[in-house]
Amino acid sequence: MNAKSQVRRIRWMGGLALILGLACLPGAASAQQASASTPQLELSGAYSYLRANAANSGGGFNLNGGSGSLTYNVTDQFGLVADFGAYRFHGLPAGLDSTMYTYLFGPKLTFTRSSRFSPFAQVLFGGGRLNASSSGVQAGENGFAMAIGGGVDAPLDRHFAIRVVQAEYLITRFPRANGSTATQNNVRISAGLVFRFGSR
Repeated sequence: MNAKSQVRRIRWMGGLALILGLACLPGAASAQQASASTPQLELSGAYSYLRANAANSGGGFNLNGGSGSLTYNVTDQFGLVADFGAYRFHGLPAGLDSTMYTYLFGPKLTFTRSSRFSPFAQVLFGGGRLNASSSGVQAGENGFAMAIGGGVDAPLDRHFAIRVVQAEYLITRFPRANGSTATQNNVRISAGLVFRFGSR
């Protein structure tokens, strides 16, 4: 798949996530009379696809992996999130293996909670790490990371929900070989399950 096709695919997936989120708002608002209780803690596990650009080469890579987050709900709408992810690069030259890790923290805003949908937005800050190995030689580097985006949860009952989609603009800044810093503009798309504990 060429670079233009990859860009079209990312834009299509991001647009779909936005449309889904907006479409859920009216339905969620009309279902407020059947609002769901707010859990004290939410633990999510998700599959994540990440499209990462390569600042040094002008190209990009596909990464597949997983992410997990823990949310502490301070109020019905405001929560604090800790998010961790690991993603493996695909399409690298033979003999080269690389994985990226992210650890992010920040606020989360849930627009409304209903028995049908719970759309949310979040801004997370933290760091990332790149590990690479080739012919027995290993290297790693640390950098800044930030994620801006949101998603939609669909509750199944008091204790479980499906994370229908979570779409984020993921910024990473890793150092170049010469010591300068390069910014990578990435997209992360996730979907999975949410486990809910306690109630407010």
